[in-house]
Amino acid sequence: MMMGKVPSFSPGSTVSSALPGYVAFCLALQVQRLVSAQFTVTGPDRPITASVGGEAVLPCHLSPRMSAQSMEVRWVRSQDSAVVHLYQNGQDRFENQMLDYQGRTELLKDDITNGSVSLRIRDIRPSDEGLYVCLFQSLTFFQDASVLLQVE
Repeated sequence: MMMGKVPSFSPGSTVSSALPGYVAFCLALQVQRLVSAQFTVTGPDRPITASVGGEAVLPCHLSPRMSAQSMEVRWVRSQDSAVVHLYQNGQDRFENQMLDYQGRTELLKDDITNGSVSLRIRDIRPSDEGLYVCLFQSLTFFQDASVLLQVE
């Protein structure tokens, strides 16, 4: 058991003069934690091609690899930010999904613990062609990537 004097917080004492440095150190640690919680989102380098009536898988993942289970994952059309698929609070949410995509999308969550959340679109239509955005949002940070779908 350690016994000793109770530190003095009077002006000019060693403890009070060290306090600002200690506070700055703690703030620096918190900033470092936030920075280390950041990530990048990557999609494919090339367009994804699909045939009318077929299906397409639009890949998207986090780097570095980390679980996305507790994050919000939102797939939108880039032209109008309309929701194609939404994963929130550990569940797929369909309330605000575009009518054109209802019953045709699936978020592939087999590898979600490694940050991979590809979007499957079934029964491809010519109107599905275009740019999609995959957005990951944690409590403190968000990032997105674009995926181009070409329909043949």
